[in-house]
Amino acid sequence: MATQKSERVLKRLPVCLAVLCTTFGCNRDYGPPRNTEGLQNLQPVGGSVSFEGKPTPGALVYFFPADEPESPDRRIAGVVEEDGSFEMQTTVGEGSRLGVEPGNYLVTISWSRPVNPYDHDSDEGPELLPERYKDYKTSNLRVEIVEGTNELNPFELTP
Repeated sequence: MATQKSERVLKRLPVCLAVLCTTFGCNRDYGPPRNTEGLQNLQPVGGSVSFEGKPTPGALVYFFPADEPESPDRRIAGVVEEDGSFEMQTTVGEGSRLGVEPGNYLVTISWSRPVNPYDHDSDEGPELLPERYKDYKTSNLRVEIVEGTNELNPFELTP
């Protein structure tokens, strides 16, 4: 059980850190320059996720480059808000910024809630979405990101 909890925490940690850094300004140019290669041509990307017609607050949305989905070079992720909306953020090395490079992506979505929502160390509960959405090979979710603002069609997930 502790191993599953650790895996879940580690899986969500980069997204949470990226969101915190964006919120509190960790990407400001204080101190020596950071490696931001791969963060120059990012385009704004937003969308929404619902399951059976209802928002999925706390769900994690991940993009994987369609031509190289196993690439460990970058993490492209977003966290779904209470209203079902999300914004995507790209993390490369030590840098993280809102947006996604233009291209084609495979999409996965995962959603679970803590067993005890009042305990920040609580184990995650069961997956609330069908398992197929957690794997880019089975989710059948794809997006194309173009130059300019990208407001994606809603991800309306079904059982």
